[in-house]
Amino acid sequence: MRAPRTLVVGAVAASMLAGTLATASAAPTTSSAPSAAAASSAAKPSENAKLDKTATPRLRWFSCYGGAECAKVALPLDYDNPRGAKTNVAVLRTKATGKRLGTLFVNPGGPGGSATELAYFADLWASPTIRKNFDVVGVDPRGIGFSDTVQCLPVEEQDTTYAPLADAFPVGYTKQQRYMRSMKKIARACSTNKLATAMSTAEVARDMEMVRRALGEGKLSYIGFSYGTQLGTTYANMFPSNFRSIVIDGTINPRSWSGMPWNKSRPLDFRLGSGKGAWTAIRQILAECQKAGEDRCDFAAVGDTRKRFDELAAQLERKPLPVVDPYTGEKYSIDYPTMVGTLLSAMYSSDAPQFVDSLLTELDYLATEAQGGTAKTPAPTKASRKAFLAAVSKATGVPRRDFAYDSSLDAFLSVTCTDSQETTRLADYPRYDTQSETTAPLFGKVWLWSSSGCAGDAFTGQDEDAYVGPYDRYTPKGVLIVGNYWDPATAYTGAVETRKVLGRSRLVSSDSWGHTAYGVSACATKAVDTYLVTGASPLRDRTCPAESPAFPTREEEARVSARQVAETKKLPKAPAGQSFPEPTVVR
Repeated sequence: MRAPRTLVVGAVAASMLAGTLATASAAPTTSSAPSAAAASSAAKPSENAKLDKTATPRLRWFSCYGGAECAKVALPLDYDNPRGAKTNVAVLRTKATGKRLGTLFVNPGGPGGSATELAYFADLWASPTIRKNFDVVGVDPRGIGFSDTVQCLPVEEQDTTYAPLADAFPVGYTKQQRYMRSMKKIARACSTNKLATAMSTAEVARDMEMVRRALGEGKLSYIGFSYGTQLGTTYANMFPSNFRSIVIDGTINPRSWSGMPWNKSRPLDFRLGSGKGAWTAIRQILAECQKAGEDRCDFAAVGDTRKRFDELAAQLERKPLPVVDPYTGEKYSIDYPTMVGTLLSAMYSSDAPQFVDSLLTELDYLATEAQGGTAKTPAPTKASRKAFLAAVSKATGVPRRDFAYDSSLDAFLSVTCTDSQETTRLADYPRYDTQSETTAPLFGKVWLWSSSGCAGDAFTGQDEDAYVGPYDRYTPKGVLIVGNYWDPATAYTGAVETRKVLGRSRLVSSDSWGHTAYGVSACATKAVDTYLVTGASPLRDRTCPAESPAFPTREEEARVSARQVAETKKLPKAPAGQSFPEPTVVR
């Protein structure tokens, strides 16, 4: 799932996702027989038969970005009309470093993330085992990245239309009304865009299948993160016999994403539970902080960490906190949405406890100082104050777009809204906002409003070829599901529920922080690598325990810092040589 647009998500490897606190129950009973739903769908023409009507494209590779290979392929805008309009899709490949076992397709999530970018940076996030054995291929989803890019509004209307969406969520009647007007304008514009209404996950799965055929790969191997898990689940159900191995890490419950008869009358986040996952994660961080003590967690100096956190939130909800940068004189106003958005952004990292501690320590000091009190937390250093204000500034303000057009929200809505069946009314979102305070305090508002453009009367376009289930089709090979207990974006419950739906799947549950578990938990990473290399699912579900405390000792912290420095040194040099030509913008 995509981070709400006002949040700052880190580099490619850090922008992947996973789940909320829940204890995995006993593994669901599996079945090797097709379900009734799957059997009923068998009467329809198969997706393979549909794609057989489209000629397999030829990939004309060229060297790009100093070591990668790039290509563009023209694929049908509508696979029901293979000779009709086309859309150009970008493909990037980084070659295996050893004897090649096969090709691994990747997707970073979003919707809106660039798969070609993830493939290019494979050395940063993929293990040596994966790099040795697989070519890594990214197919930018249609409308996104270096593929033909969707554009729903004229360039000159970006600033005025996006301005009301700058906050993590709108507070109060006036801001909510402005937010809804802007979101509705963008959603309605995308609803009449031919590319936007042909960007459902099913279309991306078809494009990926065509590239698999073009590469001559007998079966697909794939790893998808966050929303990329929906792509993996969709592909597995549309092309159940065409894959060798599919890993979905940071798993979305596909029935919640698509909307079923029993839940499509509810907003997307009420179904997914992302806000509840973020709330659970921060409460756990606060508990771990108090347990660790102020020697390892500065915010623990306040005593009852959860109580003080609630007080700070209430204080900012009543009145913004004015802050002046003592080094530059620049003025800031930290309000309730800014605090929530900044914290949510921090929790995407595998070092979420440390980032949250740093932010709350600064906030406590400033808030206490503003009220004329003496803070129990340590006085800020120049470095900590600068880091705090940098995080705040990224979560506030309206970025000027002008040239070039920023299509990130257009892409997010085009995919999400053509996938998700939602019968809500946009005018009801203020009521849902109030309800979210009970179901998912603080963070529920962020996730709720970020997808409000998918309200039934806002995004009115349809992709008649979108896939909305069934998601329990029989697959000869099993899918490997990975879920993280403490994820702020895609709830761990999504992994548990998907495990129940995909009968031949296996679940790896990770007790780790941040977005997704691959590359964070050594246990989860090994399970994924073994599955991808061997193609054999684990015999049973697996639980990966925490590998380090939330707040490490000074010695442990030094080891973490050394590891981060080493990772930074591995960053590739600036791309050289040929690159993708500028994508065509489709209005």
